[in-house]
Amino acid sequence: MLRWYLASLVFLLVVSPGIGFGVYRYVMTHPAEPGTLAGRVYEKTVKTKLLARCGEAVQQYSKSDMNTALQLDAACQCFTDAMFEKFRDVPPGALDATAEQEDTKRAAAAIFKNCASQSGLNQ
Repeated sequence: MLRWYLASLVFLLVVSPGIGFGVYRYVMTHPAEPGTLAGRVYEKTVKTKLLARCGEAVQQYSKSDMNTALQLDAACQCFTDAMFEKFRDVPPGALDATAEQEDTKRAAAAIFKNCASQSGLNQ
């Protein structure tokens, strides 16, 4: 009977924390893994940030009476999807730094211009 208590104690004190640490480590090193909870949370977080940036970029187009809200939404959705593919492999901690790089800003401007053209926005 004492063996079972000792075995249970060893399991609770050694094996369980080891398994918990392993799961934690996997989640933290694979944040953008498609199909996982961490991947879905990462995607939602990144797309929310990208939609906020799109809101800033779309303001120059929203002044025109020829553009509808549906066109503006389509342009933002196109921009968000295209930019997310660029950010898919960026670790969460480096996301803001990557977004502020000059190359990323130029790519974002080009992608938004392309998406605006595809959705039929007029300046």
